[in-house]
Amino acid sequence: MAAVKNILKHVSAEVAGRRRKCYRKKTHVILKGDPCLVVRDGPQNQTTYCTVCASEILTKANGALADLHTHFTAPHDAPQA
Repeated sequence: MAAVKNILKHVSAEVAGRRRKCYRKKTHVILKGDPCLVVRDGPQNQTTYCTVCASEILTKANGALADLHTHFTAPHDAPQA
């Protein structure tokens, strides 16, 4: 059996190694040592988000994944034809 594919491999949580600016809101600062969300859009391109924006992004993504999941779960009480 083939391994289950990780469709979120381009998204990760990291600890900032240096001071950064949040990609979504430039006024938000990510200090060295702070957790941040990193989205890689290619081998040399990545965007970094602060914890406030990351929480909002992940909440929206969670909703989208839940919606997708409903398309693939078997209905429990479906009438048999």
